[in-house]
Amino acid sequence: MGKAEDMQIVFDRVTKRFSGGGIGLERVSFEIQKGEFVFIIGESGAGKSTLLRLLTRQTDVTSGNIYVGDQSVRRLTRKKIPYFRRQFGIMDKEIGLLEYMDLYHNVELALIAMEQPEAVRRPRVMKALALMGLSGKEDHLPIEVSIGERARAMLARAIVTNPSVLVLDEPTANLDPGLAWDIMTLIDKINRAGITVLVVSHSRDLVDVMRKRVLTLVAGALVADEKRGRYDAKAMDIFAYRKVMRARYGADYEVREPVDKKSFLGSR
Repeated sequence: MGKAEDMQIVFDRVTKRFSGGGIGLERVSFEIQKGEFVFIIGESGAGKSTLLRLLTRQTDVTSGNIYVGDQSVRRLTRKKIPYFRRQFGIMDKEIGLLEYMDLYHNVELALIAMEQPEAVRRPRVMKALALMGLSGKEDHLPIEVSIGERARAMLARAIVTNPSVLVLDEPTANLDPGLAWDIMTLIDKINRAGITVLVVSHSRDLVDVMRKRVLTLVAGALVADEKRGRYDAKAMDIFAYRKVMRARYGADYEVREPVDKKSFLGSR
């Protein structure tokens, strides 16, 4: 790929095993340059969300290492982890908006976590809401806005801290195609401003249309890395799954049916 100094994120033979024996990732290696836009795809249980949690040090690698800039993620002390995370803007479908707070205060939470003074917080929040087309909605509760506006408010919360990396786990989940495209267009605009973007997505249409770099995971293994890729269903089919399992456990390993995957993968 590019020069070493251009690399923002490096996964070096990263393995994550869980206490029950499940495998989240196994010997995964890749590099991401500053300003890249990368989709991460795979079936449920492939390790996509585990990859994001390892990157942001929400969980620890079992072996291998991750580097963000010149920092070794594995070697971060507990005291340094909160400061390390400040370079990320995170949008996770499982971390929604607080229903009892208006949009302004939901977005402001990210800046409060960074201990930013109130004088700094207000202009940043209003700018982030405006960029997401939410001017005039700042005093609305989440229940008072549309599902698309809720998604945009979550994206505003992710960008309000001026992150260098956006980490987005299913940002278009539960949105109809039109709303999903609106969100992806906003994300692409953010990326064009120089912010590195990692997106976990199940949306075949969005991945195909965007034609960005695509990393494909199967059972915790990286099976494809395409520069201007498409949603490769073949790379995730049962034959690819069997190939990964037999490489991992031996040619005589009896591959279980897909319905049983979660019982021993132990990850999303």
